Amino acid sequence: MSRRALGLGLLLAVAPAAAAQSPEPARYEGWTWAEHPPPPPLAADTMRTPPDRWLARDKALHAGGSFALTLSTHLALTEGAGATEAEALPLAAGTALFLGVMKEVSDSYRSRRPGFSWRDLTADAVGVLLAAGAVALW
Repeated sequence: MSRRALGLGLLLAVAPAAAAQSPEPARYEGWTWAEHPPPPPLAADTMRTPPDRWLARDKALHAGGSFALTLSTHLALTEGAGATEAEALPLAAGTALFLGVMKEVSDSYRSRRPGFSWRDLTADAVGVLLAAGAVALW
């Protein structure tokens, strides 16, 4: 008996037994809306914009982030890219302010509690000015 005939005979002998053992696939039954009701609507107070205080943790994070971003970009430009101090500082400050504006623009498009904050941008500008002062004094 050849290999091919032996393989075919073995396949014909095993296939019906394997088909008889496999269970019939379960029938898909879809769910209904009554079984899964939609979530309740949000309360009106969750949709209000939180107060935007001048002295808040958020403003400190904005100022600190802009300060660190300005200094690190200035350092990367002067030490890494070989730019002069006069070239690096405006570019570093502009980069930090640009990213701050883009963050506020993205905040205005949020689905939950959207809001463009001029106070956040002011805190970003304070951080950039502090970094520029630190570079000038260094």
